Amino acid sequence: MQGTDNDLIYLHASVPELEKYLLSEVLYYPVTAERGRQLTGDTTQLTIGNLLLSVTRLRTAELAADEAAQFKNLLQEVEQVRSQWRKNWKQKVEREIPNRLRLWKNYLGDWGDTSTTRAGDYHYNVRLRVILELLMAETDDLLIQERSLLRTLDLRLKGKGIPGDFIWDDFLASAFPQDRFWYLYLHF
Repeated sequence: MQGTDNDLIYLHASVPELEKYLLSEVLYYPVTAERGRQLTGDTTQLTIGNLLLSVTRLRTAELAADEAAQFKNLLQEVEQVRSQWRKNWKQKVEREIPNRLRLWKNYLGDWGDTSTTRAGDYHYNVRLRVILELLMAETDDLLIQERSLLRTLDLRLKGKGIPGDFIWDDFLASAFPQDRFWYLYLHF
């Protein structure tokens, strides 16, 4: 799991591009960090899901005063653009959900029916499931097919894992409570 320092760098790179992203047809919008900074993992692309995940993690991080102020300003900018382009935000969310769901389904499908040999990279790939949860909370549409498939995948996943401690950095646990994000408490 990438650190919250990368989340702040990601927000600095993404927020100025957010309006252009919402107005574009592109679902995965490439972003570049400021000179001298490096983005890692999937944070080289702006999506609503990546943005929501970074914001959620940063809300629980112990940030230095200057970083906390930066985060607060970036959040205000996100809310302003989101409010101005609410319809576009919703459209991006509704396009990203089936895409992330397909990726999550493919990841779980690679495990096979009985084997959990892919479980070693679960710590990273479970971010897809977290993003789906965050995206689903962004829409009031029913998305019946997507929710049904997600329930099926969840049942399959529950059958493979054993409940345990939070699998990401402990300080993030408060942002991802076990009752809602149970898959972040599974061990294989």
